[in-house]
Formats: sequence, structure tokens, C-alpha cells
Amino acid sequence: MRDYSEIAAEAAVWGPYVSYDDVARFEYGRRFWRIPELRLRLLAHWLDDRHPHRERFVEQRPLIEEVLASDETVPALDARLRQCGTSLRCVSREIPPVFGQWFR
Repeated sequence: MRDYSEIAAEAAVWGPYVSYDDVARFEYGRRFWRIPELRLRLLAHWLDDRHPHRERFVEQRPLIEEVLASDETVPALDARLRQCGTSLRCVSREIPPVFGQWFR
């Protein structure tokens, strides 16, 4: 069970006005990324010409893949990203959504 300090540190990463869509894309993206079959499906989906955010994904692909593959805690990952001039909150917004009707 996580203690209050862990929860507070993680909440600080997302800020006072949390976008739960961003948090969900990060959390579920990270979980799916760890399963090789789902990773391939995500990549195929995000690289599909029909995906409206394909170009943005291609531009940010190395960073998104690095974040999704990371085993670091949320605060540690955010701290490392801030040293590179970005944040976990910013990168999570670049993770494309998944559209169920053609996620195969």
C-alpha cells in the first residue's frame, strides 16, 4: 500500500488541475507497452494513416516510447524529463489516444 507522501509526490507531477485523460493515456499506455503484442498493436494503430495524431506521434516517437518503456516512478520520471526541458505532464499529452473501432 502506498503512503501519503508517495501519493502527494505523484499528485504534484500532474498539478492542481489534473487532466485525467492525460493520466489515463500515460498509465494505460505504460501498461500496454509492457506486453509485446499490445505494443505492436499500439504502434500499428498510432502509425496508421487514418489516425488523426499520426504526425504528432511520429515527431515525438522516441520520447513517447522512452516514457512508456520506463520503470521509473512517476516523480522520478518527471524529474528526469524536467532536466531535459519538458515534463511528464507535457509528454503524456503527446501520447495518442486509441480509437476502439479500428484498434486491431
